[in-house]
Amino acid sequence: MNQFIKDRCIQGAIFLLSSFFSSAFAMHPDYKDVNFSSQPPFQLKNIVFQIGIFDASQGKAQDIEIQDLVGDKFTVKSQHDQNVLLGLGFFLEGLHKEKYNLMYGLNAFYLAGTNVKGDVIQEHLFTNLSYHYSIINYPVYLVGKALINTSSERYNIIMDLGIGPNVISAKHFAEQSVDNGITIPDNAFHNETQIAFSATLGLGIRFNKLLNNMLPVEIAYRFFYLGEGRLDKSNNQILDNLKTGNSYANALILSVSI
Repeated sequence: MNQFIKDRCIQGAIFLLSSFFSSAFAMHPDYKDVNFSSQPPFQLKNIVFQIGIFDASQGKAQDIEIQDLVGDKFTVKSQHDQNVLLGLGFFLEGLHKEKYNLMYGLNAFYLAGTNVKGDVIQEHLFTNLSYHYSIINYPVYLVGKALINTSSERYNIIMDLGIGPNVISAKHFAEQSVDNGITIPDNAFHNETQIAFSATLGLGIRFNKLLNNMLPVEIAYRFFYLGEGRLDKSNNQILDNLKTGNSYANALILSVSI
């Protein structure tokens, strides 16, 4: 399923990029005579400010091998967590058609920290410890946005597709004893930052006549594929890093364009 999502997003991005360059010329009726030194084909259309809430799905049950021992099993008890997100983007003029318009640009997000919780089954026998860690995501996307015209000039249907890198910060790993303090926590992993492939898809409504008929406002659902991060082992006796698993997020976002 993950490979399917990656393939479809890459295909969509290639289509959007090809449309981007062709539409920059096609949108000018006399494009053959355009003087690029004085009239750039790409003009800034919108700067977008975004705020929203998201539900993240993350964490991965896994075996951690330890030198000369059987090793520990890390289970996941809490894979879902919620927090706020912020976004900032800019879009350029694209292809104009009777039924839709296309814009292209960059969109960066900050997905605030969410937590993963679980238990540690030491030597695959004794559940003596629990653990938790947090994940913060900073994805940046090359985005194509379609504004689909409706019967009313007051609003449009919007669709977004983006791909790009996501900076995953996994941190604050900690363990706690669950046997009244008999077992001493190992705290065997430390903070690590990874860059992973990421993709996003969005669908929503753009209201063109809100805020005193001045600023377009969008309300949209957005899906994020955020990739996999890790926490690094803290000593050589531990043979594996702790992986976060492939992370996903479902978000509801309010956007204002200027």
